[in-house]
Amino acid sequence: MISVLVADDHSVVRQGIQHLLEGEDDIEVCAEAADGEEVLQLVEKHRPDLVILDITMPRLSGLEALERIRAKHPGVKTVLISFRADPPIIQSAVSLGADGYLLKNARPEEILAAIREVMRGGCYFSPPVAREIVEQIREPRRKGDEPFAHLSTREREVLRHIAEGLSAKETATELNISTKTVEAHRTSLMRKLGARKATELVRYAVRHGLIEA
Repeated sequence: MISVLVADDHSVVRQGIQHLLEGEDDIEVCAEAADGEEVLQLVEKHRPDLVILDITMPRLSGLEALERIRAKHPGVKTVLISFRADPPIIQSAVSLGADGYLLKNARPEEILAAIREVMRGGCYFSPPVAREIVEQIREPRRKGDEPFAHLSTREREVLRHIAEGLSAKETATELNISTKTVEAHRTSLMRKLGARKATELVRYAVRHGLIEA
């Protein structure tokens, strides 16, 4: 029996996927999560075989959750889902070790095929995503197109809070660090991403699925 955790901040999506999976004899849904922090807690508690992981979620993005799952539970398979097939997000997902990437308009049979293929040790990417991966291999990214995977975990957290409109003081409180440390991370982000103002950091966060557009 394949144990699956379904994570999406939209209840209708979670319920739809759960209804689909519950109709299969070899798959069971062990838990549902509505945000990235809850994903990590439920993975720790249930140790699922596979996590279906929405890329854009509150509190912690799907990409951030993916990285932490990979670090702490490398045996847990991950299939990302998103409405978007944007090159930077796909690049980051592959770099962080996603086993699959489905678009939310995927047919039910494609979702089931992805789960079974990944559990057999393979990978599964929706056709538009697979085409983009091929294009990225054929045409290496432009200089300056810094992938999400090259930022530190703390820099991503600070970037997400900046993009959500939090002040340095509010970010420091949320992350339990000093305001000076937040400002140092902001300076580092501006340098690494070649950004000259905060709005450019926000655009980067949107492109990489840290926050909703």
